[in-house]
Amino acid sequence: MQKAKSILITGASGFIGSHLVEEGLKRGYEVFAAIRKTSSRRYLTDSRIRILELDLFSPELLANQLSSVHSQGIHFNFIIHNAGITRANTGEEFNRVNNICTQNLVEALVKTSLIPGKFVFLSSLAAIGPGDRDSMQPISDSSVPSPIDAYGKSKRAAEVYLQSSASFPYLVIRPTGVYGPREMDYLTVFRNLDKGIELYAGSTSHRISFIYITDLTKVVYNAAESGWTRKTWVISDGGNYSVREFSALVKTILGKKTVRVVVPLPIVRSLASFLELAYRPFGKMPLLNRDKVAIMGSKNWQCDPSGIFADLNYSPAYNLEQGLLETIAWNRQEGRI
Repeated sequence: MQKAKSILITGASGFIGSHLVEEGLKRGYEVFAAIRKTSSRRYLTDSRIRILELDLFSPELLANQLSSVHSQGIHFNFIIHNAGITRANTGEEFNRVNNICTQNLVEALVKTSLIPGKFVFLSSLAAIGPGDRDSMQPISDSSVPSPIDAYGKSKRAAEVYLQSSASFPYLVIRPTGVYGPREMDYLTVFRNLDKGIELYAGSTSHRISFIYITDLTKVVYNAAESGWTRKTWVISDGGNYSVREFSALVKTILGKKTVRVVVPLPIVRSLASFLELAYRPFGKMPLLNRDKVAIMGSKNWQCDPSGIFADLNYSPAYNLEQGLLETIAWNRQEGRI
């Protein structure tokens, strides 16, 4: 019997990572889930999952850990590097986790002769930055990166590192806003709308894009299994929406009426600055901060994923309404709404 292909997924305990693990099991892979010692294993209970505790912060320890893996005769056909953070107290922390840890992993793989057949890096549309606000041209594979926040800059730095390698078999996938069961950021919006509060910063006409978690996991695997290498794509469900259209869909599914509140952007920016000052003595960064305001104030987060659709002969199974129906149903079942 032919041995199953193996895949290593970093950041396996989180929202996207746990779904990537499940997709790997569905496809018959031998799945190695890389997590930290302190990571929750709530969504990693399947007995087929092989847990690896890897320290991406320490190059020496990581190399030793991977050497141990190699000595057991394990080799990864594919690696999906999903580990990272979307919230941090400083730009340095974003860079250390999203960029330096990526470099540590790649260098340890090279050092231990564990270079996979394909290394898929989960980046972000934020690594490019928003599209032009005048032409409203969607962000595409050919857009020139110009990230505007610390998170996007850290993801872009990791991309540049991979792209500068001589022959490393990378793929970079830049998802737009990812939503679905287990995700927490959009849950805050759902809860506000469920309470009758429809809150906007600056405008109700800003354009945004999404991809449902099931579609993202499938396209990541399709990319890994494809003949492509050293390639970078953006990905969304192919639709673009105003923030007001998004809220209208959620309200319809929730069956709620709301009071619409539009807070002028200068007020939001001033509040963010005040909160940052207030949190500074504690070494913390508030959820509402100047980087977040820069993202919220950007008019154009539309996405053109036609490149990856054509290259992988792929089209998403979910539009926004279908994905929201499943997401909200799951959150209700879990008692989160």
